[in-house]
Amino acid sequence: MTTAPSLAQAPLGSRPTALILSGGASLGAWQGGVVWELERRGLRFSQVLGTSAGSINGAAYFQGDVALLKDLWRDVPREAFLDWKPRLVPPSLLCLESVGRYLRTVLSEEKARAAKRCWFYAVAVDLNGAGTVQAQYSPEPGGPWDGPLVDHILGSVAVPFVFPPWRVAARNGTPERLFVDGHTSSYIDLAPLLDRGALDLLFVNIVVPGAGPRLRPRAFISTLVNALMQAQITNGLAAVKGRLAPEGIRVFEFTPSKPLDISIFLFKKHECRRIFDQGVEDTALLLADPARFRLL
Repeated sequence: MTTAPSLAQAPLGSRPTALILSGGASLGAWQGGVVWELERRGLRFSQVLGTSAGSINGAAYFQGDVALLKDLWRDVPREAFLDWKPRLVPPSLLCLESVGRYLRTVLSEEKARAAKRCWFYAVAVDLNGAGTVQAQYSPEPGGPWDGPLVDHILGSVAVPFVFPPWRVAARNGTPERLFVDGHTSSYIDLAPLLDRGALDLLFVNIVVPGAGPRLRPRAFISTLVNALMQAQITNGLAAVKGRLAPEGIRVFEFTPSKPLDISIFLFKKHECRRIFDQGVEDTALLLADPARFRLL
């Protein structure tokens, strides 16, 4: 059995590290601040996996444009994310096409291919029967590139009842997909990350541990979101439990230092700016004492 080295023997960032980014709509501003600051502090990641808002933050890292996160979250394009278009079939409140138009102005497959920076995975759930779909994008020539990048990100952020499902046409032998937010399955497949050499897993998880249900609508919604995101980590780790100790895998979960008391689906600029800055500040806690956030 391989023993995972201590942080004194191998500091965080010194081994092949996978960055795993949960979602949370406008809560993604905090995570964006974390990713921006980790980049500024010199940490590099060989693989990045993102779900929902985490897929947007992860794609910015993937294409080598972390500066985009500061522009995005400190001056959030509210008109793109909060484009009201209520409908009954499917039941939803907001327009996802406007999100797509914005993302296509800031995310570039050509730029991501040229960067050759890391492996990237975008997690969504296919309502057409495939279940969790973890699209893979390779930094290697000839490696897998599972369809249009922005389409998979839009599928990953399609929160049921908030946005309609996102349809991706059949192509190259892949059937038509009807995607919703990746957190709806509360599962991610960590095996490909381990197979490709990740020795440290760093979850940047937008939850506040210990926060219990309260009666205010915002607090109740936050509790539900927290439960979905925490279950994704729990279930993902459970599926590879037998590999972690024998392969010397270390696992870290980094969460906000205090509650992110914002309107999750309203994308208010002053709120997103505040928690982006909190994410930048919180990152100092992780880098000063990674052991505090180590799960395994």
